[in-house]
Amino acid sequence: MTNTRSTGLRSTSLIFSGVLAALLGCEPAPKPQTADSGSPTNQIGSQQPKQESESDKLQKADISILFIGNSHSYFYDMPNLVAQMIEHQHPEKKVYAKLLRVEFLEQVGNNPYYRKELESHPWNFVVLQAQKISMSGKYDYSKQEGIDFAKLAKSCGATVCFYSEWGREGVEGDGQTIEKIYDAMAQAAEVTLAPVGRAWDIALAEQPDLPLYSGDGNHQSTTGAFLTAAVFCGQLTGESPASLASFEHESLDLSTREFLAKAAAKALAPKAVGSNQP
Repeated sequence: MTNTRSTGLRSTSLIFSGVLAALLGCEPAPKPQTADSGSPTNQIGSQQPKQESESDKLQKADISILFIGNSHSYFYDMPNLVAQMIEHQHPEKKVYAKLLRVEFLEQVGNNPYYRKELESHPWNFVVLQAQKISMSGKYDYSKQEGIDFAKLAKSCGATVCFYSEWGREGVEGDGQTIEKIYDAMAQAAEVTLAPVGRAWDIALAEQPDLPLYSGDGNHQSTTGAFLTAAVFCGQLTGESPASLASFEHESLDLSTREFLAKAAAKALAPKAVGSNQP
């Protein structure tokens, strides 16, 4: 059996800056709510509050983000963390983020559920993660399903980016290999790439003992999730995430947040982006 892993993005701030500039002219709204939050508690003899529909949540949001990915996307509620960070930078706005789970991106082409979710709601941003990648490097798995879905999301009016993950702990060059695969997909779909793995490489080069990984050496820790979310905050807004040092986090002190925010900003700097221009 072949060992595989899924990964994803890079920044093109000019595109995202233009999109966000239009979005930031909306009316102020309350704080974000994920798709699974706010469920009523079942109590005998009490009247249950009406559960807010997906359409209601999206209608109230100034900015909506759809993530499609696996555990590398949903550990530590990363999509909602991204929403909170954007709201931190723009407190007058409401950001709604939703995650659709998938094992590998090839499944989005075979399951009509994902297409229906995409086409039935007006998503501002769509983030794609979970490309199947051979850890041995001996196999080249199909990228077409992810590319086609990115094109579909773009045709629906969303700004689309692939999410390039970090490499496995202790495997030199793994993050760069992953980024090359997602970069090729982004260019084929004429969308962008969020350089999450690159931000991790930058941070670990300066602080090798930084606990970005969870115990399995594959998934992110709460520290890693902060760095990942900071990259997306900068990616989607077109603004430097360096200011996220002031974003309070119960598990991270100010100096750590400042370091992580600067690492995200370095990864998103124009000179680090390369040639991924759609």
